[in-house]
Amino acid sequence: MKRSALLVLLLFVLIPCRAVYAEADSATSACLMNALTGDIVFEKNADEKLPMASTTKIMTLLVALDKSDPDETVRISENAAAQEGSSAYLRAGAELTMNDLLYGLMLNSGNDAAVAVAEHISGSSEKFAEEMNKLARKIRAYDTSFKNPNGLDQVGHYTTAKDLALITKYALKNEEFCRIVSAKSHTAIYRFSSGSETEVEYINHNKMLSSYEGCIGVKTGYTKACGRCLVTAARRGDACYIAVTLNDPNDWQEHRELLDDGFAGTRFICAVEKGECIRHLVSGDDDCALIAAEGFTVPVDGSKGKNITVKVNLPESIVPLLNKGEKAGSLDIYCDDTYVGSVDIVADKDISIGEDYRMKPCFFTTVKRLIRDLIG
Repeated sequence: MKRSALLVLLLFVLIPCRAVYAEADSATSACLMNALTGDIVFEKNADEKLPMASTTKIMTLLVALDKSDPDETVRISENAAAQEGSSAYLRAGAELTMNDLLYGLMLNSGNDAAVAVAEHISGSSEKFAEEMNKLARKIRAYDTSFKNPNGLDQVGHYTTAKDLALITKYALKNEEFCRIVSAKSHTAIYRFSSGSETEVEYINHNKMLSSYEGCIGVKTGYTKACGRCLVTAARRGDACYIAVTLNDPNDWQEHRELLDDGFAGTRFICAVEKGECIRHLVSGDDDCALIAAEGFTVPVDGSKGKNITVKVNLPESIVPLLNKGEKAGSLDIYCDDTYVGSVDIVADKDISIGEDYRMKPCFFTTVKRLIRDLIG
């Protein structure tokens, strides 16, 4: 009896556990994704094609960041200023920087700002939507179709919760994107042909920024046809999760539950330790170690992530003089065949390299990785 009780206790200790309470009952579609590995932690009708309202603007921002400069001056057309729905308070004939316009796009969810961006970059909303679809294909969001840059109801304009998570995963790699969507407010300056200027304050409507630990925002959305749509991302330490719900009247609460569930189930696998010896470089009587410049930890969900691999990238020949801390190569880290990051390989001291130098694997690092791979 005691032996059985001990076995049960060991199972609870050794097997990753989580309190599963995120069900997204109110959502038509939902998805929770590990932002580093791309693993789907939770899904509900995640492949169902649905309209997305203003979460469309995630892609609008991505294309704008790729196709324009933040200091460019954008002149607002009558067509852009006349757009219905949520507004960045743009006025026809006014000028502002692309940077200010993008804050109006994301914080105020300006439909007018979306059209102004599209017209400035592509000449029209229709042409700009083509650029959005090209980038969607690049990201492998194959079940997404954009017809406009603002998310107003239109036949053929749709996505899936899984695709939106994929698009956001891609977006979070862009520092400018993160800076904009995480801002709680921004002051824009409108300039007019008369020479006058007006300041306009934009306020972020994503209340998760103030109420959820580690939230880095992303985008809200709503139309009567779409219902409430929401994409949020949160980062705590090395772990980052993306939550997506489409047509969800209880989205704020269910996003908290989804993200809580993700963080509760996270375990961390050390792929590379800081200072870990990768190779020994021997030249005559002198030698140095090529080491990892920093550590790298992979956050994984539950039993996933057993297949962590580290690819060593070193040139066939090393420069004659290698200074301490100088980059000699890199380590690429993969989780279940998905690239998740890299670490520089540097010299641990100065060394002059002769023509007869030798590069040798580090015995202890090799053995350690073999053991790790065997026990998972």
